[in-house]
Amino acid sequence: MAQARSKYDLFGLDLAQLPAFLRQGWDEALRWPFFARLLTPEPVRLRHPDGGESVWPPGADIHAADTTALLLPEDILLRRTLQLPFLSHGERKEAIELALTGASPFAAGDTVHGWQSSPTASGESIELVLTAREHVARYFGREGADGASEAWAAASTPGAPPIVLQGHGEGARLAHTRRRHLQIVVLAMLIVLLLLALIASPVARMRQDVFDLNDRLEAMGREVAPIIADRDALAHANLQLQAVADYANDRPDPRVALGRLSLLLPDSVYLLRYEQQGRSVRFNGLAENAAVLMESLSGVADFHDVRAPTAINRDPASGRESFSIEFQLASTPDAVAP
Repeated sequence: MAQARSKYDLFGLDLAQLPAFLRQGWDEALRWPFFARLLTPEPVRLRHPDGGESVWPPGADIHAADTTALLLPEDILLRRTLQLPFLSHGERKEAIELALTGASPFAAGDTVHGWQSSPTASGESIELVLTAREHVARYFGREGADGASEAWAAASTPGAPPIVLQGHGEGARLAHTRRRHLQIVVLAMLIVLLLLALIASPVARMRQDVFDLNDRLEAMGREVAPIIADRDALAHANLQLQAVADYANDRPDPRVALGRLSLLLPDSVYLLRYEQQGRSVRFNGLAENAAVLMESLSGVADFHDVRAPTAINRDPASGRESFSIEFQLASTPDAVAP
């Protein structure tokens, strides 16, 4: 038969036990040295069976103790030691009550007990102290309580805190101690929060400064956007002008080259055809001495690779030499006197 699932079950964890686990963790944390020094117990004046007095915790001012406790003699006490595994607060309470039922020779309503826990490697060790209520009342009457309101028993471990027997006026002191500890914890938390705020304040300020600088950068970007657009347009226009200049430089004006040739060629030379493609120039005509003409053109600084693509022939009609000459114009023409 399937077991009914609890509504507090989450992935196998019983959330109903969460407060008990938190309380157990808090109880364990209170044993740490930091909390032990911070959350000191209320000072209590102890009256010993031999008539002496002391104060708990040791070193406290005995005159500041508002509570007086009688330390019960050993002859009216019974002690038991329990070795328990790691248990929650409720489970530990049930285990102590069960052990108390089996160990007490007194009636259930007549049993007064107290216990003290100390951690071990496998769990915790519980020292259980019990006695009869009438024994405690008889001891209080015999000693004449004189303002004593609590019954304590000495711990068997040297240096350990005394064991408080429950049900003898310890409730008011414990409630006052809890309130004082709560105030100390709240004050410590406030101090921690203030320290965190002091640490976080410069970080938050720097973060806000970064946001402000980012906003200013965006505003500046919007302000200079037209200037950047004009700069880009100018750069684009310069590229276009450079492209036009390169195009014009690679394709000189034929009229300029033809004008230079008209200045360089003697009057006896007749041009019959002139062609120019970019920097490549080709022309043919008639001259008295074509070889001398080609040699003179070869001496022009901005005329490169001057050559005759065809042989020089004698024109029978005019008696002059028919020639064809090719050359390349330089990128930067030099001024040449005619």
